[in-house]
Amino acid sequence: MNEPTPQYAALYQATVKDAAAGGGAIMGKLTAAVRKSLHARVAGARDMRERDVHEESLKHLLVQEPVLRAQYPQVLLEAFNKPVLTAKAPSLSLAEVHFDQLELMDEVQVQESVNMARAQQMAMLVAEASLADLNTLICSTLGLATVRPERNPLRPEIYLQALKHVVERLAVPAAVRLDWLTTMGVSLGGELRELYTSLSQHMRSQGVVAAGYAVVPTPGGGTSGSGSKGVTAQAISSGAPGSAEREALVASEMRAARRVSDPALLTLDRLRRLLAGELDQHGTPHRVAAFAQQFAREFESGGIPMPGADQDFDATMPAALEALTEMKQVDRVVQRLEQRRSAGTLIAPDEKVAHAAREAIRRSAAGIAQALSLEVINLMVDNIARDPRLVTPVQQVVWGLEPALMRLALVDPRIFTDKQHAARVLVQELTHRSLAFTSPQSPGFAEFFQQVQDALAPVVDAAITSAEPFEHALADLRQLWDAQARQQEASRAQAVRALQQAEQRNLLAEKIAREIDSHPDAAKVPEVVIAFLCGPWAQVVAQARLKGGAGSTVADKYQALISATLWSAHPDLARMNVSKLTRLVPLLISTLREGLDTIRYPVTKTSAFLEALMGLHQLAFRAGAKPAEPLAAPVEPAAAGARTRPVEDGDPWVAPEEAHDSNFIELPESAQSTEAVASAGTADNPGAAPTELAVASTGSLPLGSWVELMVGEQWVRTQLTWASPHGTLFLFTSSAGTTQSMTRRTHDKLVAGGQLRVISGQPVVDGALDAVAQQAMRNSVDSTL
Repeated sequence: MNEPTPQYAALYQATVKDAAAGGGAIMGKLTAAVRKSLHARVAGARDMRERDVHEESLKHLLVQEPVLRAQYPQVLLEAFNKPVLTAKAPSLSLAEVHFDQLELMDEVQVQESVNMARAQQMAMLVAEASLADLNTLICSTLGLATVRPERNPLRPEIYLQALKHVVERLAVPAAVRLDWLTTMGVSLGGELRELYTSLSQHMRSQGVVAAGYAVVPTPGGGTSGSGSKGVTAQAISSGAPGSAEREALVASEMRAARRVSDPALLTLDRLRRLLAGELDQHGTPHRVAAFAQQFAREFESGGIPMPGADQDFDATMPAALEALTEMKQVDRVVQRLEQRRSAGTLIAPDEKVAHAAREAIRRSAAGIAQALSLEVINLMVDNIARDPRLVTPVQQVVWGLEPALMRLALVDPRIFTDKQHAARVLVQELTHRSLAFTSPQSPGFAEFFQQVQDALAPVVDAAITSAEPFEHALADLRQLWDAQARQQEASRAQAVRALQQAEQRNLLAEKIAREIDSHPDAAKVPEVVIAFLCGPWAQVVAQARLKGGAGSTVADKYQALISATLWSAHPDLARMNVSKLTRLVPLLISTLREGLDTIRYPVTKTSAFLEALMGLHQLAFRAGAKPAEPLAAPVEPAAAGARTRPVEDGDPWVAPEEAHDSNFIELPESAQSTEAVASAGTADNPGAAPTELAVASTGSLPLGSWVELMVGEQWVRTQLTWASPHGTLFLFTSSAGTTQSMTRRTHDKLVAGGQLRVISGQPVVDGALDAVAQQAMRNSVDSTL
């Protein structure tokens, strides 16, 4: 990333302000669209009650329109000026829907999320070509060499988020807000297309040269523009449909959107109702299950009617095909099998038997709730078992558990709503622990996998009537894993103690450093002295206080040395009393050496400081002997605001013994800075800004997360097992029990340099279930409710 020119920076700010100011006009057009829609519905109302509802909405709109037009520009400007916190901009609604939050949402909130996601999809379709053009110009004014769409603050999702925020604050009924947002969201795409085209023309008239799309190789050997979501810049500029074509495409898609008449289709609202227990768990089989049962009786029993079979079944091919097409059941099963094969995962020899068992369970579903529960299990298992982070044998184990999980879902729906449910915890723990291994040949994997197989064998073969088989399996595995953890605990505990001591000392040293920095003489002594006192010596004093107490003799002695050192290095005071300086120097040197030895401060660094200090003393001696002679090459004291305090947040000092006990990773001083490394970009994210990389990786990593760390030219899979209370030190532990520790600053530099990458920030099962919720969202967006 290059620094933008002053002209470009000013133009960028002006463009953002102009876009925000134009929010009032856009809101005027959106409210006009709502008003037109409401008038049409009033005219076409079938009864008085329906007409009254629409007329009441019109009255609210008349009152609130001035508020909307006034507030929308303000909210937009605030949203535009927010920094980009991640390298990839999250998509509205689809990314925000989390499985475990759904049961806490009401019907209006779910519908609002769906409408916003649908509005974003439509806005992107209508405005895509003009947005792609604007992205190239905005990124250029930001000093970016290649297009990164997430850096453009004028993205459609930002407009939608601001729109939602403004409308939600209005004192109108929730149903009215939802209705307005739906209409406004549909109209927004066309307004943004015109805005983007106008802004692009203006920026080009000001001489802005568009940034280019980064071309990266694709798995098929071709190239694609990294900034265009898989579409090359050429395709956007020449092959994309025109405005009229794009609007026709949107209209066609809206007309072709299928209604949610298939009870087996998992939508966001149905998923919410399932989790909230609003659907009956038992009852008459719904039409999909009824057809599946009858189809099995008539065609899968060798043509022999099964006892009690209904002989009135219409077995004509058109009727069967129509039913099969509607319920999509066969297509879903075939698609999943193909996905498993295309993923390169081995299909077990008894896959046909397992598939038959799954379909038998599907046919036994009684009621929509059970059918949807099975669909959630199938999607969850597929998401987990296709996770590329899991080695092939673990993927197969998860698939092998699918029938047992399906049978459990029929009798115990708590598996979805209770995060501590034995079955959910079992799958979570075995998959999460398996992330320690990169291949079946990894050390320790054979033992781990044998333990899993032995514990799960009874579950697979059991007749599931409750969670008890899963509870037994989880207890057995935890007993084995706890025993292994106890064997490794000694070395980890030693590392934790060392790091706790280091942080405690550093926090106290930071306080002492602030006191030193505020000393009356601190601003008048050379920087080398202040840097030493606020750094190593603050550590010495802190160590003495922690060991002997704040009022101990040793602590007081080391504390008194601070004033003595400041006096001896003061350019005016020391040369005025050379005899005092002469008496002080030997005691000063011996005490400094003694104190530094208590924290095992490196001898070479001790000698370097003492040499610099003695040089200052020599200047004072010469100046005292010849007061009329000016000092040669005087050392200028640094201004208080210009000094850099060595004890900095995120970069605590770790003593050699503590470093040894925790296998501390310390980057050499010549290592590239975070900014230098990050500005070069990475293979996955060219030109990524250092702040984005740091924010994406620091502070949000939960305990238990697995990472890959480059150690000695080799990638090592290791787990975050401890973080200091103030987040300045981290401890990682491998499956073999070896530890690595580092400061937050080292952590960030390794991430920016591509030497540390997160494997699992979110639990595997939670991520799989969130993917289920997102699939339900996509089904809802693609359907007409």
